Amino acid sequence: MSLLASLALSRGALAQPATWLPGLQLYTVRDALSADPDGTLRQVAQLGYREVEPGGLAGMTVTEFQARLKRHGLAVPSIHAGYDGLRDDLDGVLREARLFGASFVACPSVDAEERRTADDWKRVCRTLARAGRTLRGHGLTLAYHNHDYEFVPFAGGATPFDLLLRETDPEDVKLELDVYWAAKGGLDPVRCLRDNAGRVALLHLKDLGRDGATVELGAGVLAMEQIVRTALAIGAKHLFVEQDDSTDPLRSVAVSLAFLKGLPADLRPRPR
Repeated sequence: MSLLASLALSRGALAQPATWLPGLQLYTVRDALSADPDGTLRQVAQLGYREVEPGGLAGMTVTEFQARLKRHGLAVPSIHAGYDGLRDDLDGVLREARLFGASFVACPSVDAEERRTADDWKRVCRTLARAGRTLRGHGLTLAYHNHDYEFVPFAGGATPFDLLLRETDPEDVKLELDVYWAAKGGLDPVRCLRDNAGRVALLHLKDLGRDGATVELGAGVLAMEQIVRTALAIGAKHLFVEQDDSTDPLRSVAVSLAFLKGLPADLRPRPR
């Protein structure tokens, strides 16, 4: 790790928050949410989650969705906005973020046809940079959410992730690091967090099973305690549990939250 990154990590450690709210990416419970919005959100809140990140509107309008979230005491610090929307309908993205009361807007992915070459990725970076500057001017922060394809190198050795970091201003484009996908891409999530101190604003906490599947926190191979400790130390603002697939999603998110509550006292989420 470079000296500058080390200094950034040290500054982040000094600023480590005394509390953080347990968050859930609602994509995890997408089917239940579509079938029974109120019942699902009630269960999420009863489990102890206090923040959520919508992964879609589950057939509701933003106003309807936000009313249900408010009813169950669930805050929305971050929303996902598709790359097309960030490129072609930024006003709509701004309206949705404001209705949810979000501070962050995360780009969840880029369609394959938009990202075939390094030049394609440079164009993506320009689009994200423009959107990020505009959002920042309105008091919002744009973050980019990774999968594993951002870590596949081009012929010259650079990766899309390298380009993203190099071609965008860290003030305009932050990172929402998905630790599962970073690991699938061959990275050590803890090292990735340290190397990007000051740039990772949001985190998806998702464990990697020995068979490659997403599993409950603590049931996989990732050093989840160290991941949480490092994320907090570098100043990540919101941490969201996510599990792409589960036979019983609500049980899975309960198990993952129980794992977080069982961490050392200085790392546990503590609802205010």
